[in-house]
Amino acid sequence: MAKKKQLDEVYYLGYFKKLYESWEESTHKMMDVWFNSPLMDRAVEKSSEFKNYVQVFMEQSLEQRNVPERDEMDKLINTIDALELKIAKMEEKIEDLQKHPEKTSNKPKSRVKKAKAKTQS
Repeated sequence: MAKKKQLDEVYYLGYFKKLYESWEESTHKMMDVWFNSPLMDRAVEKSSEFKNYVQVFMEQSLEQRNVPERDEMDKLINTIDALELKIAKMEEKIEDLQKHPEKTSNKPKSRVKKAKAKTQS
């Protein structure tokens, strides 16, 4: 029984192998005719022209939009990162001051307040 099952599998796989070989041969013939056709040369030429047109159009569009270059974008990202760090430090200071308000009441007035007081007198 196992031998019959094994023979059935070999027959089954052989059938698909023949089917694949048939498909491969017919595809080869079709591709040969297609690639040797003068219409194929024209299609490739038109496709190349269209690709060039799209490329020129994209370059012109990008130039008109003033898209930032990679270096400019990297600088901007670094600046934003630095600002985020400064904001985080300021938030920490604000939280610290809110938790310990008695420490700030003993501090002397700032220079700006002193300068205003002198100008008013």
